[in-house]
Amino acid sequence: MLDCGDTFLTGDGEEDNFHLWVVITPANEGEVVTVCVVTALKRSERIVVLNKGDHPFIQHESVVAYYFSKIRTVSDLEDLLDKGFAKKRESISVQLLKRLQAGLLESDFTPNYVRAYFREIMTEIKSER
Repeated sequence: MLDCGDTFLTGDGEEDNFHLWVVITPANEGEVVTVCVVTALKRSERIVVLNKGDHPFIQHESVVAYYFSKIRTVSDLEDLLDKGFAKKRESISVQLLKRLQAGLLESDFTPNYVRAYFREIMTEIKSER
């Protein structure tokens, strides 16, 4: 079962074209929010910049591309993993998870429906404590 802070790779089948995706919410009714890490370019949004050492997959300056944030079902993700279309990687640290979560709210490129869903989930979690 994928959990908050877990990561996985998906791509076009070529190892150098895989992107790291991060689950940034706990499952809520079988759904999670994921964000994508991509190679940093000159024009990239730099709300969350990652460097070698932040995660074993990252070998050069990378950024979170909030434009690609998605709400996904856990069952669909597990199906991708089971069929080999995605590969599970190491989880991120709690500190990095918090940076990615804050960035989702800060980014002008986060799809509005993803931002609203994220806020809803995080509000429910806080009220349960």
